[in-house]
Amino acid sequence: MAIQAPRNARVVVVGAGFAGASLVRNLPPPLRRRGQTLLVDRTDKHPFIPLIHEVAVGRIHPESTLSPIAPLCRGRCDFLMAGVTNLDLTGKIVHTPAGSVGYEYLVLATGSGAARPPEETAGHFQLFWTLEDALRLRSNLSAAWRKATEPGLAGDPSGILTVAIVGGGATGVELAAEIAVLFQYLRKRTSGKPREEPRVVLVEATDRLMGWLDPYFHEAAMQELSELGVEVRLNSMVEDADGESIRIGEEWLPAHMRIWATGIQTSPLIQSLPSEHDSAGRVRVDSHLSLPGHPEVYVLGDSGLYQDPRHDLLPPTASAAVQEGPWAARDLERRLRGASPEQRPPFDYFDRGYVVSLGPESAVAEAVGAKLRGPAAQALYRSIFLYYLKNRRHRFLTTADWAMERTIGRLGFGKPEPEEQS
Repeated sequence: MAIQAPRNARVVVVGAGFAGASLVRNLPPPLRRRGQTLLVDRTDKHPFIPLIHEVAVGRIHPESTLSPIAPLCRGRCDFLMAGVTNLDLTGKIVHTPAGSVGYEYLVLATGSGAARPPEETAGHFQLFWTLEDALRLRSNLSAAWRKATEPGLAGDPSGILTVAIVGGGATGVELAAEIAVLFQYLRKRTSGKPREEPRVVLVEATDRLMGWLDPYFHEAAMQELSELGVEVRLNSMVEDADGESIRIGEEWLPAHMRIWATGIQTSPLIQSLPSEHDSAGRVRVDSHLSLPGHPEVYVLGDSGLYQDPRHDLLPPTASAAVQEGPWAARDLERRLRGASPEQRPPFDYFDRGYVVSLGPESAVAEAVGAKLRGPAAQALYRSIFLYYLKNRRHRFLTTADWAMERTIGRLGFGKPEPEEQS
């Protein structure tokens, strides 16, 4: 692992998420030599964020979601573990605490974080975006269940087993389904009856869940969530919150666990770029996924705002990111060969569809025009994410986690968690 930045690299890639990692895997041979390409990331392991809701309910070991960055770089590029403090686009320099690096081409694939609640209520909600967020929620769920079922105790605050999730996007829907199934699981595995009925309340400000997807997703999710006992509040705004409850309109809903999952926000680094930004901070890019006025700077994944001629604005999804990374690698190869902008085809997005998990046994999906739900969609969901994991070890560990849930139980809920996987 590098501890000091090199002075220059022909290509600097910032971020080892879906877009950055897929670009590195597809680097053309001229850029796979020492000193040609540098990958910069603030950590040495990258979490597989799409599966953290399963970590939160004990279905997957947290280590199964972590991919070390060093093997990705081996034989492909150099690696610097550091954050980027700022950019000098005019001088073509990336500044980090480990030193400054000059570049010929810059790829910004820094991903995104969770959108934050209003400042006056932010302290009363937990965000749900990182592996640490998932582990914190798992701890809170486990502690609340133990407290609510421990014999001889009384006087629990109202809402001790109520989980309020604000945001009816894919993250909120998947998390609501997983927690509802978790409560069913705990009821079967616990001899004592909880002193309060578990509740999962999903609050969405609009009239549809996952509004950017086909209405089929909303309809299927509403039915599945209802069958799981999730209370869905549509056209509902959270007006206020305190340490014990949230206010929806005029109603105060007691909720021991309050989760804010309303969307994404890009990093200050992306928001500082000189171009148009949307409300999430994503920066608009041109047909070559480059920053307007700076054709040497690519902005990929959640950081970029791309207007596709056939699909309108692309959503910040892994499906888009894993197509943009390899495309940018091919575009770099064309540029190294001296291709002019007119000789380089624009980015062409292929809509592979989308899949949303609705608990361990169900999902809803649309893939290449086919609409699926139930176990068949869940099988598709698992196969897609096993493919995205790329690393054979992590595919094995994740598959083993899913299989062992039925025999050894859920991690963090009633049985000691293994210290480490190997």
